[in-house]
This record gives sequence, structure tokens and C-alpha cells, in this order.
Amino acid sequence: MAAQEAGNDLSHAQLQRALRETLRDADIFLQRGEALPSDMQLPGWLFRRMYSALGLEGEAYERLNRRMEAAHGERHLWCGLDSEAVPVIAELKRAGLRVAVISNTEDGRLEELLRLVRLDTHFDFLIDSHAVGHRKPDAAIFRLALARLDLPPHEAAYIGDSYGHDALGAQAAGLRPILLDPLDLYPQANVSRIRALGELIGEVAVSIT
Repeated sequence: MAAQEAGNDLSHAQLQRALRETLRDADIFLQRGEALPSDMQLPGWLFRRMYSALGLEGEAYERLNRRMEAAHGERHLWCGLDSEAVPVIAELKRAGLRVAVISNTEDGRLEELLRLVRLDTHFDFLIDSHAVGHRKPDAAIFRLALARLDLPPHEAAYIGDSYGHDALGAQAAGLRPILLDPLDLYPQANVSRIRALGELIGEVAVSIT
């Protein structure tokens, strides 16, 4: 859809980089302890900024947005699955760890998403920001997970691909943050980083020994 509206070919790699770079833009404000700009607090801000960076704005973006909303209504758009996800989760559970999800959503469809990619049965529980009324990086949403796990913060780790929302939010709540940074966009980040989910096994092994 994006390639059609843009009038040129947008590769998957281009879209992935634009998405992660847009998230990094938001991280800058969170690192400074500043409020996000007003447009970043609106539903759909990520796609709007991402496609703007790719040169897709105005009426072309509005047409694309209408098509995306219609498609999302029929089937969740955030349904890509990392090929390492299932074996890594299984290995973590074999190590005796409990595994849960904390996710920011705009429409409360986290369970639907994980069901689509057949991950819903792999976790002990799910926390959807839309359902609980707290959003990352608010420490409150991490504390909800800790309460359900019945763990003190220093015995838990949180893995996410957003430095500001995931790593800094988890760190503020006292958890050990691990940043998934496949494009090496955060070389100066003062947290543990992995480039792929498979590296998580070694990171977690270190944290529990």
C-alpha cells in the first residue's frame, strides 16, 4: 500500500529502518525527561511520522492511512513474528523463568495480535496498556507485572526495542533493562543491548547466575 501511494518502491528494510528511527526520535524526549510533542501523543503518530520521513505526506498519506485503518480493522497490522521468538521463549521457560508481556496498545487488541502469530499460549500473562490504564514508560505498568509475578524489581528483566519506553521505563521501575537494537541505533545506551533475540539466552543466563 505504501509503495503505491509513494509512487516508488519502499523495501521492507527501508520501512523497518524508518520505523525504528522514528521511535528513536521519541526516545530523545524521554531521555531528557521531557514530555512528548503533542503530535506524538495522538493515536497513529508513529506511522504518520514514519511515512513523513519517507516523503509520504498530505493527501497521499491520508489515503494510505484510510487503507491501513480498514486493513487493521479486518486483521491486526502488527503481526510480524521474529523467527527466533518461539525457540527463545521456550528456552527461557526451560530455564525455569516466567515470561510475560507488557505492551502499549491504542485499542486493547494485544491478545488478538498474539493469537494471530500463535504466541498467546507461550506467556504466563499479558498486560495491555489500554486495559490497565497505564502506558510505558510509566513505572506503574511495570509494577503491575511485578505484583503478578510476586517478584522484587531486581529479580526481573524487561526486554524491548524502544530505548525510551522500554529500557528507560523498566530501569526507572527497578527492573534490569535489555534493549533489542538490531540496527545498532543506540551505541551510547547505558543498558544491556542485544542485536537479535537469540542473544537473550546468554544475557539472561548472566543475570540469574
